[in-house]
Amino acid sequence: MEQNLEGQFGLNQIAFFSNLSPWHFHRFFKKHQKENVQNYIKRLKIEKAAYELKISDFPILEIAMEAGYESNEAFTRAFKRYMGATPSQYRSKLKKTNKPKVNLKGLVFPEGIQQKEFRKKEIAPFEIVYVRHIGSYSDLPGPLSDSKEVKLLLTFINTISSLPENHKWVGISLDDPNISPEDKIRFDLGITVGNKIHSVPHLGKQTVTGGKYLQVRYRGSYTNLPSIYEFLMQDYIPAEKIHLRNSPPFEIYMNPLGKEKEEKITDIYLPIQK
Repeated sequence: MEQNLEGQFGLNQIAFFSNLSPWHFHRFFKKHQKENVQNYIKRLKIEKAAYELKISDFPILEIAMEAGYESNEAFTRAFKRYMGATPSQYRSKLKKTNKPKVNLKGLVFPEGIQQKEFRKKEIAPFEIVYVRHIGSYSDLPGPLSDSKEVKLLLTFINTISSLPENHKWVGISLDDPNISPEDKIRFDLGITVGNKIHSVPHLGKQTVTGGKYLQVRYRGSYTNLPSIYEFLMQDYIPAEKIHLRNSPPFEIYMNPLGKEKEEKITDIYLPIQK
């Protein structure tokens, strides 16, 4: 569903892939997501469109059609119902609040990042096995060793007779915390795997999108990652006039399971236009 938001599909079609009846799938989905399937799809469409309004100057009609709406009027009604403002009002407000506070030379970089460690890179797509966390990014800002998500991944690594150091540890931030409700924010924590692994009990599998990225190396505690993102998105990106792509950023944790007092190193990848 998340990879085909612009498509039109019904509950029966989605339930078919789960091997559950539509009735049982609906109950199961609502129990775990706290909303029904159609509301989930509509909300994600609107939130993706809101992010596009935030990062681009594309015409609203184009954004509406990309979101699967056949007319500007239908998109405007749906957008206002979820976001409390029309798309044009929303974009106008963003332009006022997202103006660069200072130019690039005047920026004060937070502890843990240095501009000399910023790189633009072309990344090939890659596969991960992952577990999803729903809630504030501050609840799981990275691979915290005592989290149930890390324990699930370590159990999986053991079942395939591998070692943690044989895999890259990856985190994908799927939602903008300034757009999505805090209790709906999706964060996928996973490890890289080969193409031979197809299905994994209790875990998902996905392809991380390739393309051009801005890589930022951060040295410090995972708990400070949300504030690093805030600086990058609210200060650095506008000051540098970088154009983002409407694709989730991801992180690669260089030493997630190191010694307790060891400084953590995280590479943040922000998707950017060519």
